[in-house]
Amino acid sequence: MEIGKNIKQIRELKNLTQSYIAEKLDMSIGGYSKIESGQTDVTFSRIKQIAEILETDLSTILNFDPKNIFNQCHNTNSIITGSVGTQNNHGNILDILSNIQEEIISVKRAFQDEKVK
Repeated sequence: MEIGKNIKQIRELKNLTQSYIAEKLDMSIGGYSKIESGQTDVTFSRIKQIAEILETDLSTILNFDPKNIFNQCHNTNSIITGSVGTQNNHGNILDILSNIQEEIISVKRAFQDEKVK
């Protein structure tokens, strides 16, 4: 799992700088840069802090995939532009809910794995 890389991609998508995140975490830019580059291990509590600053959840950081962003945007666009209440839209919503459920399960597993360490 490339948590640092995921954090960097989410930060960039939100147009935030390393300097901004480092300041919010009360750490040096160099120290924060090492988190993103994977040069230093990051604690679970630090990931939670970063998630709050990025206004996202742990699941997004742990399971981030840029392809999912495109797919979710595409699915959302389909729901908005399609006929509301059609079977196709219903299927899209069910797919999104299924993805969310899978992410929740993944976060629970990651949390349990972290507790075991």
